[in-house]
Amino acid sequence: MKHVHLWILPVWLLLSGFNLPDEKKFLAQKVADIEVFDAAGNRFGLFSLLGKKPLIISPVYTRCHSLCGVISSGVQTAINGLGTLGQDFTMVSFSFDSSDRQMNLAAYENRWKMDGVNWKTISASGEAIQELLLSVGYEYDYDPATKEFNHPSILIVLTPAGRISRFIYGVNPSRKDIKLAVMEAMAEKTRPGLFKGLYLRCFGYDPVLKTYKPDWRFIISTSAGLLMIGLISMLFIRSFIVSKDPDE
Repeated sequence: MKHVHLWILPVWLLLSGFNLPDEKKFLAQKVADIEVFDAAGNRFGLFSLLGKKPLIISPVYTRCHSLCGVISSGVQTAINGLGTLGQDFTMVSFSFDSSDRQMNLAAYENRWKMDGVNWKTISASGEAIQELLLSVGYEYDYDPATKEFNHPSILIVLTPAGRISRFIYGVNPSRKDIKLAVMEAMAEKTRPGLFKGLYLRCFGYDPVLKTYKPDWRFIISTSAGLLMIGLISMLFIRSFIVSKDPDE
């Protein structure tokens, strides 16, 4: 199934009809700190959702009858599988439909069983929506014939300081990609521990396939180095024990 995902993704990107974010231009850039509102009617700055954890933004619109449901379903499956929402990262579904109101956001939250804290639905004024999406390189358009928006499926991973750390593409984001992207984003604030740092180093981001792949060169060289250290240590310990043997 993973092999199917690898060839489907480039085809989906080709047929999506949108220019995807220029990663060289947008990665590490701060997004716009716009005023947003949530399903409870609260108004606040987007950056107030940042803090000690990375934030993932999922652009959608609440009255979508097609792709947005697929996007939110894929995201829900991935983050439920990770089980670290609220612990390692927080998330927002951001509606780019300026006609969405509080009740629309509340209905969308209820539909996808969001807790309204670690994962909530937010929106903003038309001007603020444009400002935010321009700052992340996200393109979409409105089709008057169908009265629906056409848009790609992208997750934007922000560091605790509000910088773009990674884009995750596709309607079924993998748990591995989300986990690694969150770890990279978190590295801005704190250095990963030995285990997490080694795990993160074992993968590299493939800009063509838009996913993380094992860095086999690092894995093999590190494994060989550890094996060599282990063998040398065993020989040293053995020779030390022999030299201390009173029968010699």
